[in-house]
Amino acid sequence: MGFELLKNIEIVADLPGLYLRDEGTLVIADLHVGYEQALQKQGIYIPRSTYVKTKKVINDMIDEVKPEKVVLLGDVKHEFGVPSDQEWIEVKDLLKWLMDMGLEVHVVRGNHDNYIISILKKYGAGFHDPIMSIGRCILAHGHKLLGGIPEDVEVLLIGHEHPALAVKDHFGIKRKFKCFLKGSWNELTVIVLPALSPLASGSTINETPQSLLLSPILKDLVDIDSFKPIVVEAGAGVYEFPEIGKLKSTVI
Repeated sequence: MGFELLKNIEIVADLPGLYLRDEGTLVIADLHVGYEQALQKQGIYIPRSTYVKTKKVINDMIDEVKPEKVVLLGDVKHEFGVPSDQEWIEVKDLLKWLMDMGLEVHVVRGNHDNYIISILKKYGAGFHDPIMSIGRCILAHGHKLLGGIPEDVEVLLIGHEHPALAVKDHFGIKRKFKCFLKGSWNELTVIVLPALSPLASGSTINETPQSLLLSPILKDLVDIDSFKPIVVEAGAGVYEFPEIGKLKSTVI
């Protein structure tokens, strides 16, 4: 069993995914497939190895929890407009690969996921805009405010923010670690997933003013200082920190 955030909702090993045990569902967010080609257009050239690394992490999570379903919680691809050649190839490969394993695949629409519906239909993946309901959970990408939420919902899962925690050691050297965020909004428990993409390093949640956060849910609706970050570092473990309000300019 991984680090349990709520009953039967756990972090998968020390990786950036959530497992909804009662529903047999793996949830991952912000893959941003095709990011390298977008950087190339800006004159930044890096090896196209991100997708291979992303697939390995997903495979490790699948091996760990053996889910029946996989939910991609928005921003499967990176470009806002028509998919690039790299995105077409890699998104199709990802869907085929997951479905060849016998997994049921669903995508919750993110702000980068324009022009992706035709690919999803071809492979029979579910498409949900703006939310998906699973058991006691509502899943949304997090890039816009939500409408009415059913009374029986207890948990809201979002991505979009790419949360990370910045920490300094006693020598003043700062590092950034991807993290989950856990807090509350009204009667709901809110869990924010880190970005799966290796190139999406994240918003340093303890350095960024709430007014500059990406998600309107986090920016306008919640008390972000009351949220707890849970750092995940592959090979090192899972570490729960105190509330964000206690971590401003943290030295550990």
